[in-house]
Amino acid sequence: MSTARRGRALQLRTKLLLTVLALLTVACAAVGLLGHAALNVSLGEQLDRQVRDASYRTIEYGVRASAGPSEELEAMMDVPAQGAGTLNARIVDGEVVRAGLFGSDGSRRRLSDEDRERIEALVEELGAVSDADGGAQWGPLDVTLTEGGYRVLLVDDPWDWGLVLTGLPLADKEQTLRTFGVSTAAISTGALAVTGLLGLVVIRRTLRPVERLSDVATRISELDLDRGEVVLPVASVTPAAHPDTEVGRLGHAFSRMLDNVAHALTARQRSETRVRRFVADASHELRTPLASIRGYTELIRLTEPMSEQGRSSLSRVESESARMTALVEDLLLLARLDEGRPVVPEDVDLLELVVETVSDSQVTAPRHDWRLELPDEPVVVRGDPAQLRQVLINLLANAHQHTPPGTTVTTSLGTGPGPEAVLAVADDGPGIGADFQEHIFSRFAREDDARAGGSGGVGLGLSIVEAIVRAHHGRVRVRSVPGSTRFTVHLPLAAE
Repeated sequence: MSTARRGRALQLRTKLLLTVLALLTVACAAVGLLGHAALNVSLGEQLDRQVRDASYRTIEYGVRASAGPSEELEAMMDVPAQGAGTLNARIVDGEVVRAGLFGSDGSRRRLSDEDRERIEALVEELGAVSDADGGAQWGPLDVTLTEGGYRVLLVDDPWDWGLVLTGLPLADKEQTLRTFGVSTAAISTGALAVTGLLGLVVIRRTLRPVERLSDVATRISELDLDRGEVVLPVASVTPAAHPDTEVGRLGHAFSRMLDNVAHALTARQRSETRVRRFVADASHELRTPLASIRGYTELIRLTEPMSEQGRSSLSRVESESARMTALVEDLLLLARLDEGRPVVPEDVDLLELVVETVSDSQVTAPRHDWRLELPDEPVVVRGDPAQLRQVLINLLANAHQHTPPGTTVTTSLGTGPGPEAVLAVADDGPGIGADFQEHIFSRFAREDDARAGGSGGVGLGLSIVEAIVRAHHGRVRVRSVPGSTRFTVHLPLAAE
């Protein structure tokens, strides 16, 4: 068996909830990623405009206003409307000759030697050179300095003083993106939690009719539908959902199915009742003529002279009438048990009953090996002693009639958990076929080759055993393999 089948399967509502949450998670992730990308593009375009404006102001109001390169840095840093972190640099022949930036506190600082080298390396990589006409530009592009990431624009000075680099920090853009990511994650998590709770409530309410149908189906599966009067819980199925919905159609179809099954079971019960009544009436009516036949045969034997053939024929009539009488008595007993007549209970000592019944069987079948396994103390149950004796008689008869001479038949008695009495009849005969064991307690069930020896019988013995045990609130089981057959009867012990 695979691991998936061994594991516990997820319930439908759990699968639905997980599916909804998974789809919502994918949707939130997609929205977050697309939103992050769109915001990144928008902030990048905004920052590029700011860099171009800052570069224009630097050249227009800083470089142009300076008296010469010696005063250029101060003029560049005095440009109005320049924000904190703005970077300005003059590059002549690939070398940074003037460079500075605004601090976050508004102070002016010269650029470090390391950052100068990075700018010179960038200019060399771009291959930027001063043009005679001026106005050429490179960027905007990203560069990493010791102060952090910068978005820079390199422009050729129109007054042919070299190249002017202007940059703005990327920190605000990155912080905005981080804030957006954290906010999106928090909102998505909250939305998933709220959706999960609301979805669980909605799914539970939606599937509640299905759960009621499952409960009703479970109760029906526990009913004994093969015999007796059965009352199905049809009234429990009240589909609340609209019949146009899937759940509503399922509920209404289930209700119609139960109605159909209930009608069929009622018809079956009426038919069984008629058959039982006929069997009981016919059996009762047959008792009188059978008794008359047995009486007249005995009278003929006592009063009329007969030949040897006549006496043999008369003996045959007596044996067949006795067999017929036993069959009629079995049918009457089954009819009474089917009617559900309550057993008139009394204390029955199974220990004494087993000893007496097995002793009788030893006389009936002396060629079998009869053994007893009995407790030291009495085992008392409540029931009808005649019916319980019939149970043991039938089990012992089944053991010796269907096994060859020399078979060992062991009758054991004990107690088990429950508390209950455990009565078992076992033999080491050829065994019973596995297919026949499934319906061995059915009426008129016979398997000609199931056990060696096969004797007559109509297949009512074990069905009588099962009916009597059930009427005494017990159960009977069979286990058989070649060389070992065991019938076990469990009966409730009498209360102290």
